[in-house]
Amino acid sequence: MHLFKWVDKYFSFGERLFIGGTMLFTSLLLLVNVVMRYLFHNAIYWAEELVCYLMVWLIFLGGSQVVKHEGHIAVDVVLRILSPCLRKAADCVLDLVGIAFCLVLAYFSYIQTERVFMAGQVSPAMEMPMWLAYGAVPTGSLFMAIRYGQNLWGRFRGDTYLERRESGLS
Repeated sequence: MHLFKWVDKYFSFGERLFIGGTMLFTSLLLLVNVVMRYLFHNAIYWAEELVCYLMVWLIFLGGSQVVKHEGHIAVDVVLRILSPCLRKAADCVLDLVGIAFCLVLAYFSYIQTERVFMAGQVSPAMEMPMWLAYGAVPTGSLFMAIRYGQNLWGRFRGDTYLERRESGLS
């Protein structure tokens, strides 16, 4: 189990580093682009396209962190009135539904990404291969499915998110 904690720790660190770095980079790129456009009347023509594609990656990989910290928006009125045992069972079912949805989304988005790759489609301004942008959906969906699995495993072990956080797993 020690190996699992170590892998999760560094995997989470990598995700958070990518998310934070992407947010910082896109913010600075847009700031520079605005300054270039209004002060020098010469914008960076590819900046908005790159920011758009990076935001897609940011959203899907950020979704993985949100799943890990059980932060997705939920209607939990019914869950709050359930007994602890029934709530745990309902949470397990919701985790299983989350895993199933993410795996189906990963599968079909992978097929679409592969089609774009085979077609050789490129972006208009940067002429970047579009499969790189499309790849955010299957990658992020797979990461979210893994996180739902971690949450489910934690529920079977009997610990909550707060207990996992205190033990170093979150």
